[in-house]
Amino acid sequence: MKYAVADISSSSLSVIIAEKDDVKTEITGKERESLSLLYYMDGDRLSRRGTEKLVTSLSQMKARLAELGTEKCWLIATAALRHISNFEEVTDAVRAATGLVVNLIDGETEAYCDYVANLCYSTCEKAVLVDLGGKSMEICALGGDKSDMTCFDFGLLDLYEKFTGRKIQPDEDEAREMGRYVKSRFDKADLPRRDVYSTVILVGQTCGSIYDMYTEFTDTDTEEGAKIMDRKKFGKLVKRLVSGADRSRLILKTAPEKTHVILPAAVVIKKLLKRFDASNIIVSDRGVKEGYLSLVLDGRENGAYYDFAAGGAKGDARVPVTDGNKKADEKAGKKRPSRTRSASEQSEPRRRGRPKKTADAPAQSEPRRRGRPKKTAASAETAAESLREESGADV
Repeated sequence: MKYAVADISSSSLSVIIAEKDDVKTEITGKERESLSLLYYMDGDRLSRRGTEKLVTSLSQMKARLAELGTEKCWLIATAALRHISNFEEVTDAVRAATGLVVNLIDGETEAYCDYVANLCYSTCEKAVLVDLGGKSMEICALGGDKSDMTCFDFGLLDLYEKFTGRKIQPDEDEAREMGRYVKSRFDKADLPRRDVYSTVILVGQTCGSIYDMYTEFTDTDTEEGAKIMDRKKFGKLVKRLVSGADRSRLILKTAPEKTHVILPAAVVIKKLLKRFDASNIIVSDRGVKEGYLSLVLDGRENGAYYDFAAGGAKGDARVPVTDGNKKADEKAGKKRPSRTRSASEQSEPRRRGRPKKTADAPAQSEPRRRGRPKKTAASAETAAESLREESGADV
């Protein structure tokens, strides 16, 4: 069978295609399209234009998957949609236009998906996994469990916006301030220091771009297999990115779509290498999508998927409380429990206005009275008792 997992991230829409037989599941294709939804935000809401761009990209992706003979497709979203207040409005628009149901992944599950996808590196000495995203970061020990996972609620785009302002690249002072901030967050999270980890496994599209830049900078031949970086040579690359006169040319030559986040990523990686005193650096090309696919196929994770043969969505989508919709509900004085939304629930359009009357509605036995209800002796005694209790209550 042919499966696909598509991921809405902070900077792109990416998809993996896999084929599964009785023996194994093999990744047979990957696609990626730049899609910077964070530049289409109105406050904490994704704008109408941003929603339209997302729908267009998903429609095109779905058509390509259909041509390739895909049977099932899971659509996931991570931090890019975790923080928006109109999450349900956006996902309803996606469902109405494409039939795809969004499975929202929280930070801990995202880290666990990375972990599952990269268990092949667990044999490396004292390995730690680092996933650098635009709006979040996840760090976890390979060979540990969920208690060893640390999720940060800021990412590379947040660092860029916080310290760079309107410029394309930060200067040396801004990069230094960025490093101090990252170190303070790592200290606050009580991340381990030296002698705990010696191998850092880097995950994410930006880390892949960092490796491409590293090979160009060091004139390293790219070979099949593990992508390895030397720590000292990587340090020289970071120095070139911070203060080199030709840094813009280097970025544009190797990773033009990552112009804003390359230097923040380099600063974060350098701080982690120093903190762990790690000597081995490996860049993985497996991440959240691969881990999520493994989990849903094994039955360890539930998620709604699009069934191309049936022409509709099936299964339940886990929709945890997001930072954005939680804040919106708190302003409105509402409480929102974590829940799942079934594919059938998401496929039914919402009705506006007063509920429609049905023939089964019970008839009113008495006509309604207008004005204030008539007082009775019992109600008067109850009101008096309540008043006495309130007057003696603590303030």
